[in-house]
Amino acid sequence: MRRSLLTLTQSLVRSCRDWPTGLKVRTCFVLNRNTTMAHVKTLVDSKIADKKVIIFSKSYCPFCTKAKHVFLRLIEEGKLSSDDYEVMEIENNPDCDAIQNYLQTVTGARSVPRVFINGKCIGGGDDVVAADKAGELVKKLL
Repeated sequence: MRRSLLTLTQSLVRSCRDWPTGLKVRTCFVLNRNTTMAHVKTLVDSKIADKKVIIFSKSYCPFCTKAKHVFLRLIEEGKLSSDDYEVMEIENNPDCDAIQNYLQTVTGARSVPRVFINGKCIGGGDDVVAADKAGELVKKLL
């Protein structure tokens, strides 16, 4: 079990070669397929509480990529610390549907990305880009 998880982690790291060096990408895998909604709620709520910016994402989603690129630029510009930023890629998580269902109860939308800053959902990819262009995104990070 440990060896297969290590192999999976290594392949995920290799798939993110275009990300800046030193950026920590954490992907959460829930191994118990019988996870209850209470466990999903605890997982999502703890992610939201633990990071200044958390993006619930799917790696193949163009709107998720759009949002992630904005935050990666802010990290490169020194306006956001990589320690305050996390992306949770959910498409390979066996609880993907349950996570999206819970996000719908919290935010009113089930789609990804769901972007949270300081515990508050600011929307999706287009919302992040619009807030960035309006100069509001950096203010939300304070």
